[in-house]
Amino acid sequence: MTEREERLEEALLRIQQWARAYPVTVFLPVTEADLKIAEQVLRASGISMAALHGAWARHILNGIAEITEEALR
Repeated sequence: MTEREERLEEALLRIQQWARAYPVTVFLPVTEADLKIAEQVLRASGISMAALHGAWARHILNGIAEITEEALR
């Protein structure tokens, strides 16, 4: 295996680990009812659920981007 292939494989393993960081055995899934309550509470505080989802998605994607950028250097 070449050095490049080793770097790329390591990156894939890190992405796999990143993707499995919050297992449902540790962080139980929320129900639709929970989400509706959370949305009501957030809205009452002036925070949108969409903004939170966007922030979480950016955090996840930035982590993946960082791993891939390191591997592709």
